[in-house]
Amino acid sequence: MQVIPVPSAEPRLRMLGRMDLSRSPLALDWTGSGFECAFRGSDLWAELEAPALSPVMYVIVLADGRPVTRFPVEPGIRFYPLVLGMSPEGCRVITLLKETQCMPDSPEATVFLHSLRMNGSLEALPERDLKIEFIGDSLTSGEGALAPRGNDEWIPLWFTAAGNYSRIACEALNAEGRVLSQSGWGVCWDWEHNPDHALPAYYEEIAGVLRGREAEARGCLKPYDFSSWQPDFVCIRLLTNDNGGMNQKNSFEADRDAVIRGALGFIRRVREHNPGAKIVWILPASDCRPELGAEAVRLAQAEGVRNLFSFSLPDYREEDTGARWHPNAEWNRKAGLLLADFLRSLLP
Repeated sequence: MQVIPVPSAEPRLRMLGRMDLSRSPLALDWTGSGFECAFRGSDLWAELEAPALSPVMYVIVLADGRPVTRFPVEPGIRFYPLVLGMSPEGCRVITLLKETQCMPDSPEATVFLHSLRMNGSLEALPERDLKIEFIGDSLTSGEGALAPRGNDEWIPLWFTAAGNYSRIACEALNAEGRVLSQSGWGVCWDWEHNPDHALPAYYEEIAGVLRGREAEARGCLKPYDFSSWQPDFVCIRLLTNDNGGMNQKNSFEADRDAVIRGALGFIRRVREHNPGAKIVWILPASDCRPELGAEAVRLAQAEGVRNLFSFSLPDYREEDTGARWHPNAEWNRKAGLLLADFLRSLLP
């Protein structure tokens, strides 16, 4: 039985998502954060900890990209089986992903990864072809995607990283993805027009949407080292909630230019930190004023921002919804494949 502490100098572990790799244990905060490894053996466990009782944090385990188990991480520290009883001579890529997004109202809630225990060994991981960063809101957090249609619960159970369009696109392109997404947040304000919930303001920190003593202790507020992971694509899917905030305040005419300027400023910031990436703004649905995002992209292109594109996904209908009128997993699969086709068309 072999035990590997995490973080470690083990090059055969690929850590997924933004995190402070100097800390032990590692904190899995963002949607889709976790690790992957090429495992040859029969049984693999992960030593996990949920430092808070609520909200419940869910993780999912995949073997060669296919889901094998999904479970909530309980308070306290213990080993959880990831795969058991596999053929000892077989080698599989095992991936663990945090399904639940950051919870700014409960910054103490996270998942800590302490170590791995195995009957077997780690092999060299196959390389990914691309790196893609996704920036978004509830639609990129996979909110509600696992729930039955008509459900009105806002609970972690229905969130999914593995079933989100971002993960589907990565699978289709053999890409490693990172997700920065927050339900209800936007470029300039949230769905209630609260300017404190503007995701670009926290883009330069590891997980700055989480504030407070617990978050600071695990490195969330540290400046993010962009040079450590340079993406080939940055996909931004924001402005849905900016539109919702304007609807709340009935302030479209007063706020229209501010939203365009906010999106333009964020494009400039993303380009500054990711000079070699192609930037794709995924425009909001047709009832959420996508022309504002398109205008920001046009202005940035006119300024000379190169390798910048906009892309529209088809609107989802009632039959495509899960909880709280969010798109379900089936629609996310279709959207992910459409996005993958578009990104593939931009490759050399």
